[in-house]
Amino acid sequence: MNDKQIECFLQTAKHLSFTKAAQNLYLPQPAVSRYISALEEELGVDLFIRENSRHISLSDEGTLYFNFFQRYFAELHNIRKMLANTTNHIRLGYNIGWNVSSFLPKVVNECRNEDPDFMISFECLGFRDLLQALEDKHLDAIITSSDYVEGRADLVRYKFTSIPRIVVYSELLPDFDKIKTAADFASYTFYMIDDPRVGELCQDIELLFRPYGFVPRFTAVPNINTVFASVENGLGVAVLDGWYQGIHHPGIHYFNLNDYLPISIAWKRNTISSSIDMLYKKINEHFKSND
Repeated sequence: MNDKQIECFLQTAKHLSFTKAAQNLYLPQPAVSRYISALEEELGVDLFIRENSRHISLSDEGTLYFNFFQRYFAELHNIRKMLANTTNHIRLGYNIGWNVSSFLPKVVNECRNEDPDFMISFECLGFRDLLQALEDKHLDAIITSSDYVEGRADLVRYKFTSIPRIVVYSELLPDFDKIKTAADFASYTFYMIDDPRVGELCQDIELLFRPYGFVPRFTAVPNINTVFASVENGLGVAVLDGWYQGIHHPGIHYFNLNDYLPISIAWKRNTISSSIDMLYKKINEHFKSND
């Protein structure tokens, strides 16, 4: 028995609809049915009376478990809230290769001034791994590209800024000194991470360069460090963002695409932490004051 099974049961019981539960949980309907079937098997009872595929009602046993699990989640929320007030340590993750020194040290100092017991540690991962670390509770909050957390009902997420999208290239790139417009990148290879969203990301980049009359030629590589290495050694270019710390390295140049990447902070909805709330508040205040 796990929280996801119970959550699926509670949502289905609340709405008496597998479809509605699936929509609220952002899960496929068959997955909701499987979670509930597994829970019924473990409990040894039928939680629902299934009149047909569209009409269900709670069984007597289901009503008892519905009331019990509601009390369970309410008490769990209270305990988490109580424990959250006993620790001020946040494990914050953000994208590998980002330079966030323009705002994060100042924000952390402001948090410590408000709460001397405030503690924070950092971990840098790729966008996909940041989400997984949040799921696995290895991180408490993440700063990430907004599109990676869009539509996630299980997350609290707040967009707080947007950063420029840029093409990064090296002086080792053939004819680098002749690059004057975005159209001048047509003959180069574009390196990117082999991500589950690679198709969507390629389409997004293609749209950026469509006005310049060409479709970029992409090469997918295993991780962001390989993207950096390929660019720094003059093998090609990459569409990155203005926080990429490599733009300050000797011999590295970048071209501004006049497009912007929304950035959000996110954490699990069932995480109760006054420290995370304070961190977001200070981040938001920082960027609002600099608008």
